Amino acid sequence: MKRYLTGLAILTGVMLLLAFAVKWMAMPFFAPVASWMLPAAVLYFGVAYGVQYWMTVGAVNKNPKAFIQFFLATTVGVLLLHIVVLIGGMLINPAGGKRFAIGFLILYVVYTVYMTVSLVLFMRNPENK
Repeated sequence: MKRYLTGLAILTGVMLLLAFAVKWMAMPFFAPVASWMLPAAVLYFGVAYGVQYWMTVGAVNKNPKAFIQFFLATTVGVLLLHIVVLIGGMLINPAGGKRFAIGFLILYVVYTVYMTVSLVLFMRNPENK
């Protein structure tokens, strides 16, 4: 768990730096998007995937046979939460909604790949927490 959280913190820090760098360097393209929205989305993904991983690993430690059902249930729940946050972000700033959605999609893919790879590694060797 510590390894995942450390990696998640590093990934979130790198993504925050990239969000600020992209916002600063590509200002004309991202001008309609509020300057706080992309960094807030990065922090949102860090917290959401940290909680989802913690809940999934806890469920595996309690009952390994229920992993698939619990993982699918949490994935659907978090996906619905992502949709709500994405729509909320687009409604808060309609002028930059498309650009925010592109940034949100990129963050979704990066964090989903990281969590999936981490869960596969955990399931191969559950004793190495």
